[in-house]
Amino acid sequence: MGEIGLFGYVKVDRANLLGKEYDTYKSIYCALCKQLGRDYSIFARFILSYDCTFYAMLIMSLAEKDPTFYSARCRFNPLKKCAYAQTESKALSLAAALSVSSAYYKLRDNLADSPWYKRIGYRMIQPFFSSWKRKCLKKHPQMVEILKDMSESQFNAENDPGCHLDMAADPTATMLSKVCGLIPDEVKLRTKTDPDKVKRILSTFGYFFGRWIYLIDAADDYEDDVKHQRFNAFALGEQHDDMPGYLTATLNHCLSEALLSYGLLEKGIFDSIILNVLKSSCVNIQTQIIDRYQKSEENES
Repeated sequence: MGEIGLFGYVKVDRANLLGKEYDTYKSIYCALCKQLGRDYSIFARFILSYDCTFYAMLIMSLAEKDPTFYSARCRFNPLKKCAYAQTESKALSLAAALSVSSAYYKLRDNLADSPWYKRIGYRMIQPFFSSWKRKCLKKHPQMVEILKDMSESQFNAENDPGCHLDMAADPTATMLSKVCGLIPDEVKLRTKTDPDKVKRILSTFGYFFGRWIYLIDAADDYEDDVKHQRFNAFALGEQHDDMPGYLTATLNHCLSEALLSYGLLEKGIFDSIILNVLKSSCVNIQTQIIDRYQKSEENES
């Protein structure tokens, strides 16, 4: 997992989106980029991710007031005009806080796990990340605390001799559960449903989606991790003869539970885009990764 930020698997399947839906999605992406610059610094825009764009979109979809959209020139490309989403909710601020908090603790993990020549580069950018984290502590201390707990829990799990797949996946799952559970506390919702019930639904959605995100990353890296003797959740304990089947069953369970939970929420204006991510993009990514194992097993036989 050598990148700064989250995992990078939560993105839209552009081929199966309407043009106007993709434009809407991009307007949230660009708005989050601007929010990162506004809240933290222009350099924070470089940690912009699709994962946190999804989180912002989920919040906007649930918020009482729908976002509006406006056009302005891009800071990095002044010749280009971009559409930006604008919202009264804390969607973009929370998503920016998730971005910088996850990037900070990811950088710390990379400093601990990477070879010396990579650590040189990480140490050069560490002051920027530390500055962003301090700002985030003032704006959204809960977000920083959630990511801190995840980082510590992940370290403890991976260094536990008795670690198994569920233990390895739990820190990321719990982190996203808590991050999604923050939404009813921070944002006025459109739904008339009891906020505590919405919080439980969102927490359950976040747990299983976070579990899927962690495990799809482990599945993607499995062969390389085994080759280089690095930690991987799927290399723990009993090895399975039918690895593609085991991966499919494990990942399908996570994704189906996340979809079931999301289905209990009142649908907002971005429902079709959110479903595109969950039912199309995530499934396609999962299929592509598992197909690699099937082809590898066929070649070996």
